[in-house]
Amino acid sequence: MKHAYQLLLIAAGTAMPFLSSAQIVEVRDTLGNVLNGTNVQVVEPLGGASQLMGIPAHVENISGVQRTVNVKRYEVNVPHGTGNYFCWDLCYGERSAGNTPLWIGADPIPMAPGFVANGFHAYYKPYQMPGEAVFRYVWYDVDNVNDSTWVDITFNATMAAVAENASPVLGFDAYPNPAAGADVTLSYELAANTPGTRLALYNVLGERKMVKAVKAAQGKVVLNAADLGAGVWFAVLERDGKAMATKRVVLLR
Repeated sequence: MKHAYQLLLIAAGTAMPFLSSAQIVEVRDTLGNVLNGTNVQVVEPLGGASQLMGIPAHVENISGVQRTVNVKRYEVNVPHGTGNYFCWDLCYGERSAGNTPLWIGADPIPMAPGFVANGFHAYYKPYQMPGEAVFRYVWYDVDNVNDSTWVDITFNATMAAVAENASPVLGFDAYPNPAAGADVTLSYELAANTPGTRLALYNVLGERKMVKAVKAAQGKVVLNAADLGAGVWFAVLERDGKAMATKRVVLLR
C-alpha cells in the first residue's frame, strides 16, 4: 500500500523553530526533506485487519563529534485497540495502544560525525479503526539527554480513498550541492501554480535571509555564493506559511 506524506511545521507563525544548537541529528525522509520539529502525516484508506502503516527516516549525526544516539517514542493521542512499534537498528515487537505510553529503544547506536543511520521505521496498525494516531519520536544523546531532536508522526486511517501522491511538490533540487565557491541553482516543479507559494532561504539559526514569490509551476532560482556565508542553509518551498518541501544546501569555501 502506498502512502501520502504531508510535511507540516508544528509551530505556526515562527520561522524554522526546529533549528537550534541543541540539535545533534538531522532526520530526513526518503526524498531528503528535513523533518526536525515537524509533524509528518501518513495517510491511507482504511484496510483490513492486517493493514500496516509505516514510514522510514534517515538520521545523520550533524554535531561534529562522536555521539551515542537513542530514540524514544511517546503516544500523544492513540486510539485504544490499535497497535504500534518501531525500529532503531533493531525492530521491536508490536505493543497495544496504552500499554507503553513512553517506549525507550533498547539499542543506542554509536554515531561518528556525519554517520547516517538508515534503520529507523515507525509503524502503526489501525486494526480497522478509522481516525488519527499521533506519536512523538525523540532522538537524544545518551550522555546528554538535553541534546535532542523530535519529530511528530500522525498516522491517519481514512474512510475514503485518497490520492496516492498528495504532495503538491513534484520536484525540488539544488545543484551543485555541496558547492565550493560556486552559485547554487534551486529548481522546483509543482503540481500547479497556486497563489501564496514562495521560496525562502534560512540559516541554521532559523533566520530568513531570502524570500521569492513562486509565480510558475516550474522554475529556477540562483543563489549567489558571494552573498551567502559558508555553512549549512535550508531552502524551503512554502505555501500560506506552511513548509511543503525543504532542501539542505551546503556552501564551502
